[in-house]
Amino acid sequence: MSFVPEGLSYEQKRNFRYSLQDYMHDAFRFNDFSGKLVLEIGCGSGIDSAEFARNGAKVISTDLTRAGVELTQGLFKENGLPASVIQCDAKNLPFESETFDCVYSFGVLHHFPEIDAALTEIHRVLKPGGRVMVMLYHRDSLLYAYSIIYWRGIKEGLLQTLTPEQLVARYSERNEGCPYTSLYTKEEAKSLFSSWFRQITTEVHYNVLDLPEQRKVKVDIPDGYELGWHLIVKAVK
Repeated sequence: MSFVPEGLSYEQKRNFRYSLQDYMHDAFRFNDFSGKLVLEIGCGSGIDSAEFARNGAKVISTDLTRAGVELTQGLFKENGLPASVIQCDAKNLPFESETFDCVYSFGVLHHFPEIDAALTEIHRVLKPGGRVMVMLYHRDSLLYAYSIIYWRGIKEGLLQTLTPEQLVARYSERNEGCPYTSLYTKEEAKSLFSSWFRQITTEVHYNVLDLPEQRKVKVDIPDGYELGWHLIVKAVK
């Protein structure tokens, strides 16, 4: 969600993000981190980093790309917030061990073939008792079952030449052709995080489908059915 072509203001970007993904404030409780040191991995355009900062957190934002760093710096400047943004790889974080109260990453770690290396680093830089909050894409979702496997794979016939993993990589993002995307069930996510963390919880949100004329169309289904595209994993070091 860089919004570069649209030229939106910070408030327009913020309103778009949190109206589209309207569960986020309840799920992540940005206002619980006032006075805490928060690390965001994969800050993108910086909207969530800014939300932590607006609520009193001290935030260090990181992104693999120079574009992400510059977009986040610009967003913080527009909102009058002090920015600390670093370009780095999540598999080799340039921070001392036991530094952060919280590590946050939204829609990023499922693009890491070496996700174990990233989780090792997250565990290292968290303080004892520190919290990790991550959004991963959910395998047991409507979007995967209908839009990717049925519509793209079966109805359009793409499964004749592509694997399900290749389909997910191609159609998981707003722009087609992401090199790598992995999906997780709740059980897989808990198992993955259990090697490093305790008190692991999962939530499923964001009930959406892709349609031919529009991506990420909301479907009016209660979150309790756990068919959403976003799998929220929270845990404690």
